[in-house]
Amino acid sequence: MLRRSLLVSVVLVSLAFIEGQQSRWFSRAKSSQARKRPSKRRPIRLPVTHFVADSGGTELIVRLLNVGQGDATYIRNGSSRVIIDGGPEPTVFGRYLDSLRLNNTTIDVVILTHQHLDHYSGLQELFKTARHIRIRYFFENKDPAPAVTLAHLRDSILSRMDRDSLIYRDTDDPCSNRRPICTITMTGGARLHIMAPQPNGEGANNRSAAVKLIGPDSASFTVWLAGDAEHEEINWFEQAGYDQNPGIKVNVLKADHHGSCNGVTPRYLDLVHPQWVVVSLGVRNAYGHMHTQAKRIYRNAGIPWYRTDQNGTITIRSPGTPNGSYTIVPEYPGTNLNGPSDRTSHQIGCT
Repeated sequence: MLRRSLLVSVVLVSLAFIEGQQSRWFSRAKSSQARKRPSKRRPIRLPVTHFVADSGGTELIVRLLNVGQGDATYIRNGSSRVIIDGGPEPTVFGRYLDSLRLNNTTIDVVILTHQHLDHYSGLQELFKTARHIRIRYFFENKDPAPAVTLAHLRDSILSRMDRDSLIYRDTDDPCSNRRPICTITMTGGARLHIMAPQPNGEGANNRSAAVKLIGPDSASFTVWLAGDAEHEEINWFEQAGYDQNPGIKVNVLKADHHGSCNGVTPRYLDLVHPQWVVVSLGVRNAYGHMHTQAKRIYRNAGIPWYRTDQNGTITIRSPGTPNGSYTIVPEYPGTNLNGPSDRTSHQIGCT
């Protein structure tokens, strides 16, 4: 990443939250147990800070960070920055913030896909005063949860919201317009579709928000990320019409639920139809990831994979130009690798 050290100008650009197209949708009441603040209407056009060392342009960079048994993804396009989940360890995620030179910068969008510690704990680092990181939008489903770490994270979010320095959005209504899809246009032309999770999904995994990233040249690169969605929610994506709008077919699939057999089905792969699968998981994890059944499904579909526990951080780049295609480069080489924790799962529904 290029160094961004000198502020030169602030211009208005479109990071517009465009009304999502209507698809089949179910409303969901929120529990009063969750902390609430009065909603505030904000302009939909945001100032984005540009720095001398900012390359700008249309290049799209996606990094699946090696944070252990968890998820953390960093996306850059033009001068826009997006983070999806932060992994289980604040210190590990903090080192990536340092190496990516994200201190003293603005993160335009942060998305917490669902309320499990291996996805939200690292995000606390974004709010450390010494880092001087500004966040424009923070998305999560706001479901009540007893976890102390999540409560501390939400306190930090609400504190900044009260100072009018952050906009806090519910992934059940991501554009605050009662529509299930919210589209963000990044400054380099890439688009980010944030999709509401299954309204009454069983367990936190089946309340994962899905994200589709489309490069500036939509024919060159797309990726689908759906947190830890399991079979129940995977089936619901099709029922909700997401396979039609915004469409699920992509070039790269971020494997649901760390390569668990409950995060993939042959039908799901038929819909997504990826050329590559990337998996975020930890070495010697206690869950048997990647499950033997999941690897079998990927192999039978002829889809190769990279995995962070064996390949390290995985970086995807697309120039964002017509016919620009994309490259996917792991920190350490090797495709379709096995890991020391991989085993057959005996979960119901995994065959």
